[in-house]
Amino acid sequence: MWQLFSVSYAGARRADFDRDLSEKHHVIVLKDTAGAVQGFSTLLALEKPGQWCAVFSGDTIVAPGHWGQTALQRAFIWYLMAQRLKRGLPVYWFLITKGYRTYLLLTRYFPTHWPRHDAPTPAFEAGLLDALCREKFGRAWDAEAGLLRYAGQDVSRLAEDLADVPARLLKDPDVAFFLAKNPRWREGDELCCLAAADERFVQKTTKTFL
Repeated sequence: MWQLFSVSYAGARRADFDRDLSEKHHVIVLKDTAGAVQGFSTLLALEKPGQWCAVFSGDTIVAPGHWGQTALQRAFIWYLMAQRLKRGLPVYWFLITKGYRTYLLLTRYFPTHWPRHDAPTPAFEAGLLDALCREKFGRAWDAEAGLLRYAGQDVSRLAEDLADVPARLLKDPDVAFFLAKNPRWREGDELCCLAAADERFVQKTTKTFL
């Protein structure tokens, strides 16, 4: 996992990677037929008893040769559905992203997500996202911008060969929104997002994958 991560993010540090991994509850690992790790996502379940559960995605990467596969997405979707069944509470995906590709996963699979280009974030979800970011990231959280900013800090950022945005995607409204909302994404700023694993999510993903 570290080998894959270190070649995907410039400035990645093993100590930060290990610290991020140590706090997580579960890890989804994508392997090829030879058993080599080609992708992964680390997961942490945060809960306010009796009210909500937010599944936080930590370090996540898929090797370029495996872009377009859906195994990792399927596993994550089933994980969220399991949390819904287990807890009987509203379940959210709490995501921070420094790349447009991950933001597109949010927009493509979660009909109810924020921030978005076509609607403001409702008051409850805005408050929940603010509380989650304040608790987990402290002063790095810029609530007005909706971003994690790491001014003066050494942070990992997408490697140059992974950071290019194809010209054909620049007119995509979701990609355009991400780039405008997080103009310093190449420098490592991260957009903070929330998506509801609600009935619309279940219907969409069931129709897509089953």
